[in-house]
Amino acid sequence: MAFKEKAFKENEVLAIAHFGELWLKGHNRNEYISRLIKNVNAQLANESYNLERDYDRLVIRFTEDSDVASITAKLGRTFGLSGHEISTTTAPDVAKIAAAARKLLKARTGAKVVKISSHRSDKTLPFDSNDIIRRVKKDIEKLGLEADTKGFDTEIGISVKRNVAFVSIERARGPGGLPVGASGKGVVLMSGGIDSPVAAWYAMKRGVVPVYVHIHGFQDAKEAESGKVADLVKTLSGYYPHYRLYLVPSHIFQAGSFKFGKYELILLKAFMLKLAERVARKEKARLIFTGESLGQVASQTPGNLYAAQQGTRTPILRPLIGCDKEEIIKTARKIGTYEDSIRPYKDVCSINAKSPTLSADPKKVKEMLSQMDVNRIVTRSLKLARIVDA
Repeated sequence: MAFKEKAFKENEVLAIAHFGELWLKGHNRNEYISRLIKNVNAQLANESYNLERDYDRLVIRFTEDSDVASITAKLGRTFGLSGHEISTTTAPDVAKIAAAARKLLKARTGAKVVKISSHRSDKTLPFDSNDIIRRVKKDIEKLGLEADTKGFDTEIGISVKRNVAFVSIERARGPGGLPVGASGKGVVLMSGGIDSPVAAWYAMKRGVVPVYVHIHGFQDAKEAESGKVADLVKTLSGYYPHYRLYLVPSHIFQAGSFKFGKYELILLKAFMLKLAERVARKEKARLIFTGESLGQVASQTPGNLYAAQQGTRTPILRPLIGCDKEEIIKTARKIGTYEDSIRPYKDVCSINAKSPTLSADPKKVKEMLSQMDVNRIVTRSLKLARIVDA
């Protein structure tokens, strides 16, 4: 919906959400913004609100039935938004703007040093941003507060248009990045561990719609569907509500690979990548994402990473390749996946040989995959896959 300045009532409380890096996108900018608006509406599907675009930001107007805390929490999990704040409206008048700022600060506990920032988009108004800052500074000093641009603990933001002014206190940071969907689809190989959900989150941050593939060790796919990988995907859906999850059994692969001893783990990784590539073709996805970090475990040495991807033509992206475990855990905690990730789980990677090779011979890997008839194993395994959509 288009932005309507004159429709605002004085003292209306609303949310203002700011675009992330979309201003960099040149000719694609409007397409990206349209996708962002679509994603915001999807995030807020069960909420009561009205959304308007105001050039480089979105204005979310609340209704009597709005759950403000729920709406703002969801905005904070929407890729493509750099941040948002709760604002109150007033007339574009210096005294009224200062009064609105003073009211917000009175309700704020613990404020001592306040930064005041102001932007006036309409140059025909009989005052400028410096006039606003001087008046607000004078008023807040009467409250016993200090105004300064350094060492501040509270920030007042003021945006003035021809017919309305927005006054806000604090901006909550958003995840930034690109709107999910701006970069097409990507297949994410999901394990039951800490790393792959974080990789999926980074993929979404770069605008990728995730298609999750999980290879499980259960006899019954219903066990996998009710397990922690499904819970991890549901947590990630808080950042983008639509997903598809392939739950693929591992027993056909296991039956064909057990005889290869210390190469079994590398063959498993190669099988996973070939399976992901097959799903990518089916889903019209152009990328494969994994949670691998260089040198973290035996299968992630340079030689083994190289050997495992033999014959896979789809680009394989590893968002965590340069991260150490502490960095990955920190991100997992931030995005809400850590607690589920550390729950006990029957991970297929635990079926590998006790002493896997640290530098697999790519030619041997290729020969072993041929002996196994890995393409047939992929076909048979996918026929048994359970697909979960949301």
